Amino acid sequence: MRIVLAEPQTLIRAGIRHLLETYGPAQIVGEASDGTQLLEAVGRLRPELVITELNLPQISGLEALLQIRRHYPEVAVMILSSPTDGHHIRLALKGGAAGFIAKDAEPIELGLALRAVERHQIYLSPAISHKAIERRLDQRAEDAAQLTPRQRQVLQLIGRGKSTKEIAVLMGISVKTVETHRARLMQALGLYGTNALMRHAIRTGLDEVVI
Repeated sequence: MRIVLAEPQTLIRAGIRHLLETYGPAQIVGEASDGTQLLEAVGRLRPELVITELNLPQISGLEALLQIRRHYPEVAVMILSSPTDGHHIRLALKGGAAGFIAKDAEPIELGLALRAVERHQIYLSPAISHKAIERRLDQRAEDAAQLTPRQRQVLQLIGRGKSTKEIAVLMGISVKTVETHRARLMQALGLYGTNALMRHAIRTGLDEVVI
């Protein structure tokens, strides 16, 4: 996967580059230390993925995301973010971000994020998705009343982009049981398809995030 990496601090950028090359099938074709450099690199190199810090000089990572998605919709954009930055998470997801990697995430998450992008799925670090979705589900009594604890757990994992087999392994249940939970989730929430469940988990989970 061809990647452009945007991070203002040189040492941090070098560390992220090393981790990307270690944990995923990554080819870093360009680097940028500010938003202007990032947009220039994307226009010139046309990568498959951009990984960018939100707080870039000159042009912010959020504004760069919006411009990239507008002019180069084939380029996915992954955001490096603080897990509690709910306002920017909501704005970036609405702007078409491919997901978020928390700054304090485990290094192996970079590989998971790359695989999610390859499958055209949204990736959220567990520190972000678990807190956001759990909070929303706790606050929505009408939803909670419809879902069993197992169904809530399945919904959380779907929101994190996990496949049926991955959910089965993580929960210690059969694939058939996961499929049953998923079917009952769709019935309870009035949704159709795994992608609809994922969007619901992300959208409703992030609505109530407190910064």
